[in-house]
Amino acid sequence: MHHLLRAAVIAAGFLSGGTTAYAQTTVVLPDTSQTTDLSVSVSEQARVTVPSGVSFIVANVGAATLANGVAVTLEQIVLASASKQLLIALRANASAFTPPSSGTATWAAADVSWNAPSWTAASGAAGTLGSATFNTVATCDAGATACSTTALLFTLAPKPSVQRSGTHILVVTWKVESIGS
Repeated sequence: MHHLLRAAVIAAGFLSGGTTAYAQTTVVLPDTSQTTDLSVSVSEQARVTVPSGVSFIVANVGAATLANGVAVTLEQIVLASASKQLLIALRANASAFTPPSSGTATWAAADVSWNAPSWTAASGAAGTLGSATFNTVATCDAGATACSTTALLFTLAPKPSVQRSGTHILVVTWKVESIGS
């Protein structure tokens, strides 16, 4: 009866979709010879904080407009090796802003650029926004567990052909990827 009950329990484990394997052995009690390996699988990761929005307050369409400085932070960085780095890049989701009135002049994505501010544990790169490729904003130092800036400045180029007031909107996508080996 005891063997029949054990077989029923083992069969129930297999039928319920259990994937854990069990090793069985008979030991004299007390016993401390049984061991189990515990493994932890950690993927490459980082906690990323980017601005939810950047606003340009345009007072003169004929002059460049600077947005307030924004913060970008990457922390709790976990990479496959101490020589790998994190690359932070930016791409526009469209080739131009969406104007407040359909068919009116607006800014192109390429009319937005950014500075190369100083970073903590990273190197900043000045760049221009585009919709075809991601352009580098910064590269975190190899072995860094965090990197950040509070002084990323975006500039909107002059556009005298803009004749409609209102909110012009462009969505951008941040890309964070590990590079190196």
